[in-house]
Amino acid sequence: MKYPAKIYSKSLAEALVGKKKEEQEKILSNFISLVKKNKDEVKLKKILEEAQSFYLKKTGKDKIIFEFAREGTHFKDLESIAKEGDIIEKKTNPDLIAGVKVVINGEKQFDYSLANKLKNI
Repeated sequence: MKYPAKIYSKSLAEALVGKKKEEQEKILSNFISLVKKNKDEVKLKKILEEAQSFYLKKTGKDKIIFEFAREGTHFKDLESIAKEGDIIEKKTNPDLIAGVKVVINGEKQFDYSLANKLKNI
């Protein structure tokens, strides 16, 4: 690896902050080309995940993951905790049995699942 993943990630995040969507797409395309040119594409997934994290911190946005026990669970009421510009993901996790688990920025976790309640008994 020519440069550490963290250097790539911070550079990309800095380049994207405050740019319009069209500009961001061009920057990202050029960035991926640069990483491939440096033969560092093996770590590209890690680089992009870290860059997203840095970008969200710089812009004050959050990545919120909602985990449900089954597909088709309605979560419109839960979406209200997100602010405009936040990244929202919805996942299915049958290990939860029932309920929901909310993870914010990979750091804060709110577990309202039946599996968690049973574990705590």
